[in-house]
Amino acid sequence: MIIISEPKISKNGKKVRLYCQVEYNEEIKTIWVEVEDKYSRFFVKDRCDAFLIALLPIAMREGKDISCLAPVSEELLYNLRTHLIPTLVKNSKNLYKTRILAEANKHSVKNAGAVGTGMSRGVDSMHVLNECLDSDYPHMRLTHLCINDVGAFDIAGYTEGGRDNSKIKQDCIKESIELAAELDLPYVLIKSNIMREFKTMYALNHIYYNIFPVYALQKLFKIYYYGSYGLPYSEFSLKDCDRHECGAYELLLTSVFSTSTLKIIPEGAEKNFLEKVEDIVHFAPAHKHLHVCITGSKNCNKCVKCMRTMLAIDSVDKLDNFSQVFDVDYYRKNKKRYFAYLDKCHTSGNKIMESVYEQFNNRKMLSISAPTVLNNNITIPENINTSALIVKNLTDGSVLIKKQVKESFSTVATSKILTAIIALESGKTQMVIELPEGVIKGVSRATVYDLINVLLITQNNLVSDIIAETVSGSVKDFIALMNSAAKKLRAINTYFSDTTGLGAENRTTVEDTAKIVEYALKNKHFCQIFKRKNYTIKYDENEIPINTLNPLLREKGKLYIPECVGMKYGLYGTMGNVIAVLQQDVNLYLMILMGIKEGVKTQHRYLDTYNLANSVIKKPDTNNTSEDSQT
Repeated sequence: MIIISEPKISKNGKKVRLYCQVEYNEEIKTIWVEVEDKYSRFFVKDRCDAFLIALLPIAMREGKDISCLAPVSEELLYNLRTHLIPTLVKNSKNLYKTRILAEANKHSVKNAGAVGTGMSRGVDSMHVLNECLDSDYPHMRLTHLCINDVGAFDIAGYTEGGRDNSKIKQDCIKESIELAAELDLPYVLIKSNIMREFKTMYALNHIYYNIFPVYALQKLFKIYYYGSYGLPYSEFSLKDCDRHECGAYELLLTSVFSTSTLKIIPEGAEKNFLEKVEDIVHFAPAHKHLHVCITGSKNCNKCVKCMRTMLAIDSVDKLDNFSQVFDVDYYRKNKKRYFAYLDKCHTSGNKIMESVYEQFNNRKMLSISAPTVLNNNITIPENINTSALIVKNLTDGSVLIKKQVKESFSTVATSKILTAIIALESGKTQMVIELPEGVIKGVSRATVYDLINVLLITQNNLVSDIIAETVSGSVKDFIALMNSAAKKLRAINTYFSDTTGLGAENRTTVEDTAKIVEYALKNKHFCQIFKRKNYTIKYDENEIPINTLNPLLREKGKLYIPECVGMKYGLYGTMGNVIAVLQQDVNLYLMILMGIKEGVKTQHRYLDTYNLANSVIKKPDTNNTSEDSQT
């Protein structure tokens, strides 16, 4: 249980804090919001609204209820209990349905009618300024800028490598104050210790943390614009909301945080990232004050946010407008590096950058590196949708083709192969397991060996964790074994967070996967299973057939590859990976394809693999018969 006491106010010189005591894990923490004295009269201390919003995501992640010793605004309490909490729980695997124990305050908070927004000086906040300073709707025009120090400066980029984030923070705040003065708008400098007291990932909670001080100052605001985080309405998503940044479901959050007297508006949510950049390229304050960097008080030109913003501005031919805030010459000298990053965004399904990629592509400006061909006898298939690949002759160790072998991708397919080899080496393959209903249709009991066959022959993700728990006692311990094995194989750019590869935290490269697969192929039991297209589970008097549905392995299929002696594929969202082993004569070839961008109706993981395999395997030339063989 998290217990939130009644908010109180304390004054220290020209600074005033709204604070409350929070009982958390048998410890008392003091959480506060601080403003200059002239704004302290707008603090709301007769209700717990602000602190409830800040602590709710923490409670839901940690399986705790919340008790508020002061009332909560009736509309807000209704919205949280009825809409937000049940919806998030239904669309996540790990969030707890937190109960809020609080009295409802039916009286509305009267406000001063201010219209505010956060002034981080990024693309999103600059877009709010551009659109709302001189809005066509007079009563919705901006009247105040908020400079929120509620956790953004504590992200890793500002602190890693020994950086002094306090100096970075001071410089950024100073420039935001200068911008407010140039626009002739009052600013509200807001500070809080919420991130220091509850060390959570800022990206998961940034909307909660930034709305927290707005509710603390309910007597000031009637409207607060929240700069939408980069994706348009069409990309709204609640799926796996416990694992992704809260901006993905900001439309829900801004809706439930709005009441009849305080409207939270997601400004710019109808536009994608490029459209917002296009809107601000002629906005003079952005030319001088745009700051997107996640490593310093000045744009570094090299971090992901600097790179994506410079690419977007360049895609509309307005880079010179921003020479005061970016090193434009550096960008032009290193354009290949930026385009390589853009290509990586495209192949990994980065939705924010897709519009930028399309813009460059439509202008025929995109120069993306082609595969490196190391054997002139190999023909690269045209229109291949694979981001990274390798073809290696395992017989003599030569690499025939490689492309972006060090780039990071999902571990789908790789995870299952490593899971299989660890299980085979465990000595527990004959252990019999009682299976939960529905794991394998018609099967209630099977051995670990049976499950390894199911794992490699089919796309059944349910058996992975069952194998892991049986072999190691817990899935967590098995994942530790996977990461230890990867380390021993010098797969240094690989990390496993689960046994299936479906988690967002998993990562590997073509180069690392090749090391893992080559190790697995040294195990004769693995090789026997890997080449199977079907298998029969036998227990008591039951026999349950397990068959592959992979068209590349089915003899009657149009895409059948007869030379294939083992294949595993996996899907992560719209991206696919394929691992295949081919044999022709004495030669054994390993093919790994990663980041295959799937089409709406076309399954490119099959087409790319089929085309690449036919480029590798040398077919007999039936149209060039010698005279000596003629009768």
